[in-house]
Amino acid sequence: MSEFSIFLASLILLGIFVVFCVSVDLASVVRKRRLIKPVEFFAPKGFSPIDVALTYSARRVKANALFTPLLLYWADQGYVTVEEDGRGLKITKQKWLPPFEESGRADRDTYDCELTLFREMFAGHDAFYTLAAPKSVNDTYDETMNECKKISRDVVGKKGKWFSLAMKIAAAVVLLIIGLIMSLYTKVPVALVMVFPLIGAFLIKFMPAPFYIRVPFMLVWGGVPLVAALFLIPLPTTFRIVLGLAVLALLLTVFVFAEQADFRDEEALKDYAKVCSFKQFLTVADKNRLEKLVEEFPDYFYDVLPYFYVFGITKKMKKKFDRIIPDGSLRILGPIRDIYID
Repeated sequence: MSEFSIFLASLILLGIFVVFCVSVDLASVVRKRRLIKPVEFFAPKGFSPIDVALTYSARRVKANALFTPLLLYWADQGYVTVEEDGRGLKITKQKWLPPFEESGRADRDTYDCELTLFREMFAGHDAFYTLAAPKSVNDTYDETMNECKKISRDVVGKKGKWFSLAMKIAAAVVLLIIGLIMSLYTKVPVALVMVFPLIGAFLIKFMPAPFYIRVPFMLVWGGVPLVAALFLIPLPTTFRIVLGLAVLALLLTVFVFAEQADFRDEEALKDYAKVCSFKQFLTVADKNRLEKLVEEFPDYFYDVLPYFYVFGITKKMKKKFDRIIPDGSLRILGPIRDIYID
């Protein structure tokens, strides 16, 4: 088998694999976009910020950014009050979260995550200071958010999980096959070198460590052997190109393609449609429409404020609500209201 034949065969194999991944992702996107989205002025009933974030973003949820919307949600529900203090924000417990059966919440798993964090924050005292949070609270928050990330893997449905797994396995197999063929041709252990970026790509995604630790680990563990294979080991230029493309395809699969495979069941799709409609209303509603809602529901701003953070639209919504929030509606944040919409 000639060098060009190996090069061409590898490109065809990579092309088939990428087309497969893109086709699956397009099918899942088209399926969601065909949904009929009713107009929603509020988040779906029983949905906390965690529920909305998981429904909207699925595996792409940024679990480490859920504390502020959770805090505002608890304040809106009357569980806590928030005020500025010399030690940051002072969060005062007004009442405990009710049992799940009495909470009106839609999902038991996300409720349990919130309850665990709430209990740790107010264990033995009624006030929690954000700038003086004990290590136990920080650890509990990390554990809670990791649990949310685990829950997010189930949001896409069984079919989505299978497609995601199939993509990752196929990416690993393609990389190793290409490395093995090149190893046999050049008598150089290319396949062995490719194991390092392969392991690194999966570890950086799933290892239980902060991002600032995982990234350097990936760069050293997977990057050094890859650079050695591409620049130090005597390989034909065509082989170096293919190996680089194969590793790129692996990384795209682990971090992009596999994350987009979303085939939830019909009931979950209805919830997704409601959440999308809710976001769309917030972003496109004009000032007059919002003024009418605030007149009808004086606390509307506070009811929807937590979800500004979930959707990443705080700055846009600040401009809309800046002059229409009733001055008397200060039951949650009082004079520090503007801190949360800057």
